[in-house]
Amino acid sequence: MLTICLYEDIDKEDVINLVLHCQNDGSRPVVGVEEQPDLLDIKKHYFPTGGCFWVAKDDGKLVGSIGLMNYGNGIGILKKFFVYEEYRGFPNHLGQKLYKKLLRFAHNNNYKTLLLDTPQNTERAHEFYNRAGWTKVLQEDLPLQFAHPYQDSDFFLLNI
Repeated sequence: MLTICLYEDIDKEDVINLVLHCQNDGSRPVVGVEEQPDLLDIKKHYFPTGGCFWVAKDDGKLVGSIGLMNYGNGIGILKKFFVYEEYRGFPNHLGQKLYKKLLRFAHNNNYKTLLLDTPQNTERAHEFYNRAGWTKVLQEDLPLQFAHPYQDSDFFLLNI
């Protein structure tokens, strides 16, 4: 049974494994935890500022994640949105479920603008964000600059 719950420290290694598995699929340069310090202490980087981080589990096995970092002034950064391949699309639609959880949280906590980065060659992700109403923007047109692990990132913005 699929469940979505708040991240706990016990999930740390499973989240790292999921993120690195999805990021390092051979289609782009390899990145590690060194380029993503938030992975080493998710509670510190997401929760104290009013952000959040969720994990999806299938009978206790971690199969997806999504996070929202609060940058103040109603701006949040969508981070670490990953789902193992077998849970994407039909019949689970786990990505949509995680995304809806994040949007509900953003609406309930007065976020006005969401931002994200994604590697340029991730067409499936780009399609998802386009369908969800995100607008692709240049990095210099973002309302703020934020850390991201890839040099060749595309950036998206959503006003909610």
